[in-house]
Amino acid sequence: MERALMRDPISKLIDDILVDIISRVPYKSACCCKCVSTCWRDLFSHPDHRKKLPQPLAGFFYQGYNRDRFPKIARYFTNVSGDGDPLVDPSLSFLPRYSSLDILDCCNGLLLCQCWKLTDPKTLDYVVCNPATEKWVVVPATDWSSNVDVARLGFDPAVSSHFHVFEFINQEVWGIDESERSDFVGSIEAVATYSSKAGVWRHQMVDDEDFAIPTHSKGVFFNGIMHAFGCI
Repeated sequence: MERALMRDPISKLIDDILVDIISRVPYKSACCCKCVSTCWRDLFSHPDHRKKLPQPLAGFFYQGYNRDRFPKIARYFTNVSGDGDPLVDPSLSFLPRYSSLDILDCCNGLLLCQCWKLTDPKTLDYVVCNPATEKWVVVPATDWSSNVDVARLGFDPAVSSHFHVFEFINQEVWGIDESERSDFVGSIEAVATYSSKAGVWRHQMVDDEDFAIPTHSKGVFFNGIMHAFGCI
């Protein structure tokens, strides 16, 4: 028995640890692991473990605009199969009620929403939510959030269960006098970063050459770094 364990150290792992390890690999690799043995196949197919493992693409969540419709902005979810009711409620009705809600960004299944308050329509909360599980958390706004044009979300479930929110604050919003601003329109003066693990915002001044980020440009969160498209 001892020799068998020495030849197969993985057999020493309890089921929960093994599932946690496999949950961090890509979906195709996880599928290949089911072919290792009938024991592994049964383990990864068990309902208690299946939700923890990488999932195939279920559908597309997107937002559309039509000036001839009311409301002009509407959200949709289309199943990959093209059949049946949407697997996700595109109205996000599980969220608290706000005066208005805009989706600013998405990353690995999470949405970053800009939610304007009913009590004061000029102030807002950021809400990060998972429309599949209907779980959400409020991210407190900064002093600049109501005027910030570009905010991005970073989340990598293979590395951590925590997420980050980034605000790119231009010189006008930061409060720099017009006479002292760069000639580069929309030049970013500071970046604010919120960590769900620390629960606080941190600000860092931009000391490099002038650059701006288009409002509707997209960013990519990779290896713990937010890569954003900018104009220099």
